[in-house]
Amino acid sequence: MTDVTLRIDSGLCQGHAICYLLAPDLFEVDDEGRGSVIRDTMKSDDDQAQAAVAVDRCPERAISLRSA
Repeated sequence: MTDVTLRIDSGLCQGHAICYLLAPDLFEVDDEGRGSVIRDTMKSDDDQAQAAVAVDRCPERAISLRSA
């Protein structure tokens, strides 16, 4: 597993909460559905796979994975 860091650009997030629905161990959402990262470092290949799906499915492309 490659070390990667998970980020959300709060300026792009529009509150669809898709990230939380796809990876609730990695994201939380506020009352408006805007996401935030609760664990930015991936602990397993499964975490990284869930994060990658969230990146792909975010309508605003507000989520990113970056090599650490």
